[in-house]
Amino acid sequence: MFGFVKPFIPNLRVKEYEYYKSVYCGLCRSMKKHTGGISRATLSYDMTFFALVRLALTGEDVLIQKKRCAVHPVKARPMMRDNAALEYSAYVSGLLVWYKLQDTITDEHGIKRIGAMTVMPCASGMKRNCSRAGEEIGNIVRGAMANIAALEKEKCPTPDMPADVFGKMLGALLAWGLEEKEAAIAEEIGLHTGRWVYLADAVCDYDNDRKNGSYNPFLYALPDEEQMLDFKRNMLHGVFSMETEAIMRAVNLIDFGDQLLLSRCIENIIDYGMESALSIALGKEET
Repeated sequence: MFGFVKPFIPNLRVKEYEYYKSVYCGLCRSMKKHTGGISRATLSYDMTFFALVRLALTGEDVLIQKKRCAVHPVKARPMMRDNAALEYSAYVSGLLVWYKLQDTITDEHGIKRIGAMTVMPCASGMKRNCSRAGEEIGNIVRGAMANIAALEKEKCPTPDMPADVFGKMLGALLAWGLEEKEAAIAEEIGLHTGRWVYLADAVCDYDNDRKNGSYNPFLYALPDEEQMLDFKRNMLHGVFSMETEAIMRAVNLIDFGDQLLLSRCIENIIDYGMESALSIALGKEET
């Protein structure tokens, strides 16, 4: 995932933002414990959303404490104590980072490729630690990434196809180990979140990929820059709104019980945060 799935902080109440930070910092500590200290450098908003949804679907009890850490040594911050949702999210994060680096080494050139090769030994250690979660989640990611690589090799001109593969992968990861009802909700949330993220990343990378010669489905679907500009002006909002509306419909099926802060954080990300992050990435001042 690529850093788009984040909260819109101005619309969060203080206690909601504190809860979100507790999950973010809790995931960081969980990554240190389960996938190695270096893995904390790959902590992302996207995987924090993944952890929030897993917490909502499992309904497990959580404990939040104030702690200090190396990054924030002066003032104690709210941190969620390690739990099954955070641990699983840490493993999924490690796997996705390793395959993302592998993809960069294969597809990119110059400084990006050199950078990926430099950190790959550390990522390989993370991947080994992720094997503790079981072989199945590794197979889910491996199969999806192979399918996406095949579509890239064919220069697939239909953005929906690789976006669908990525979304189904995320849905399968989010649903892993859950009961039937919760698994179905997780698959729907993961599918449309993954599609949104893949398409957003492709739209934002359009100009760079055109210059670098890297694969981008929009380069083949909309080869003329004017066509892409027209898509951004007239269709982009509708396409991405369809995905966020589908995510929200699935989220509304979750029984949050008394987990009001958790539900508010998830809703804020879907209703405001994702669109705001995409607007900023595309260079718009209005969010």
